[in-house]
Amino acid sequence: MDKNRKLLLAGVLLILFAAAKLLLLNWWQKQQPQARAAECDLIKGCTLPDGSHVRSTPISHRSAFDITVENTPAETQQVSISFSMKDMDMGFNRYMLQQQSPHTWQAHQIHLPVCVEGRRDYIADITIGGQTFQTTFTAQ
Repeated sequence: MDKNRKLLLAGVLLILFAAAKLLLLNWWQKQQPQARAAECDLIKGCTLPDGSHVRSTPISHRSAFDITVENTPAETQQVSISFSMKDMDMGFNRYMLQQQSPHTWQAHQIHLPVCVEGRRDYIADITIGGQTFQTTFTAQ
């Protein structure tokens, strides 16, 4: 096989690989649960649309804080929380809450991702079982 054919074959294989990657990424994104908006003051505590109650210790961008989720549905297998900002990639920062009792989950020593621009307006994605609830807050 001459050099031009090898380069052409390599180019075609790279294009096929890129197309397969895009298709798989699109499929994976469609499998992710869609977040439902929830008005929630995490520090005062709030009740999410599924009846779960969420509260935290004071949230600071400089120090660790704790989150508690209570009154979760009986079939809940997993509870997590992650943080992001509008129009800013904050990297992977999902915290898994540990089950304390059949309907209570907690995470200790949570640290917010640092924003290089100094912003403090965060979005919290709270996933309870297969449902994700999204709320906004401002860190101290």
